[in-house]
Amino acid sequence: MRNHLRPWRLSTALLSACLLLGAFQVMAATPSTPAPAPGIGDIPPDALGKDGRNDAIDLSAYRGKVVIVTFWASWCGYCLKELPALNALQEQAGDQWLKIIAVNVMDDTADYRAMTRQMRDYKLVMTRDRDGAIADGYGVKAYPNLWMIDPQGKVASHHVGYGEDSLQALIDEIKRLLTAEMQRQQAAAAG
Repeated sequence: MRNHLRPWRLSTALLSACLLLGAFQVMAATPSTPAPAPGIGDIPPDALGKDGRNDAIDLSAYRGKVVIVTFWASWCGYCLKELPALNALQEQAGDQWLKIIAVNVMDDTADYRAMTRQMRDYKLVMTRDRDGAIADGYGVKAYPNLWMIDPQGKVASHHVGYGEDSLQALIDEIKRLLTAEMQRQQAAAAG
């Protein structure tokens, strides 16, 4: 009887060891704490995904401009209201002082393609965050999630959600940032 139980005990011990090893591997692969969201005045993560031509879009390429980065998803009704308003703002302002980048977060390929086909005439830079890693770097937990970056590449403000009255507040904020940048450039030229 004693010899008959030994293989069972050995199997149980091996199974327990494998499960324990697997648990340690999962714990080691899981980050202990997510990266904190950038704060006002911080330089946010640079990489914003790839555009429709598969070109990498980096925030640093737009230094000298006010940049709006908005995180959105196709299932988010407020996102679908915000994007046309931001596109109208980009069309009105042009590209010289303002760039708006819309980062799609974790939509499946079919949904993403359907949305970008509907928005093919938009002037926004459209990028994709397939696995949510870019959104995680910004601490995104709700949509739409909009970040305003000043011309020096630092976070000027952060807005979560969308309301019809929020567009005018964004325009006022952009004007304030551009006025401050022009004053900074004039002072540098005079100095």
